[in-house]
Amino acid sequence: MSTFLGWNGLRWLNALTAIMVLLVMVDAFIGHYRSGFAVRAQYTPFLSGGAILIAAVLAGIAPHEGWALQLLLVTGAGGVLTGIVGAGYHHYYGITSKPGGYGWLLHHLMHHAPPLAPFALSAVGALAVLVATGLRGSGAVLGVPLRTAALCVVAVTLAGAALQATLLHYRGAFNNPLMYAPLTTPVLSAAAVPWLILTRGRWALLSVTVLFEATFLIGFVGLGMHLRGFDRMMGGLRVALPNVLDGPAMTAPALFSGFAAAGLTALYLL
Repeated sequence: MSTFLGWNGLRWLNALTAIMVLLVMVDAFIGHYRSGFAVRAQYTPFLSGGAILIAAVLAGIAPHEGWALQLLLVTGAGGVLTGIVGAGYHHYYGITSKPGGYGWLLHHLMHHAPPLAPFALSAVGALAVLVATGLRGSGAVLGVPLRTAALCVVAVTLAGAALQATLLHYRGAFNNPLMYAPLTTPVLSAAAVPWLILTRGRWALLSVTVLFEATFLIGFVGLGMHLRGFDRMMGGLRVALPNVLDGPAMTAPALFSGFAAAGLTALYLL
């Protein structure tokens, strides 16, 4: 297994897992605080995400300790399940329990909880499971090689994130041309990964690499644009809390960068 700055791919993925679960919790806190934590289940992402964060830090400190890896495996699996249940809650409270139900689907998608957002925790949990499995000495998850499994997680996550971003940017009427960015390289990256897995060709590797690198940059550009959006609101960043609550999802674009980095790590270090 290749290394970068003294760390192998699994340790880098573990670090990315810790960073991304923190970003997911920040984004979830803003959304759930905005709704006043009306349902007690809205606290669940912070219990599950916090457990993954602690487990990832411990696994980073003691990557050869069986108990630390077991904790990361269990908390990661818990994160996958929590995200799925959270998506069910978003679906129920945001669509089926509302007047009109599916008959007013577009209206509910425009005005209620983002339906795919909880799956971000599932994606981070899946990475945690991959890391724990690899650090325990196994080269595969459910018979799938770690590299292939990691690339599949990244591809599915980028596709879902692009779909969710498109919905939210549609809410914003795409009033800035850069709001179309999530429809570019993240979508192409997700589409190119199966090509690489099936062919393992040089051109496929080069294409996926370039697309991941571009997606990594787009995530930071999106983060900057969201911060600029807060600053343009009345009071700017001097009244950050109300503007963050009323504005776009603050940390969401950074997840594009995080999963693109995970994809690059899987390509070259696993």
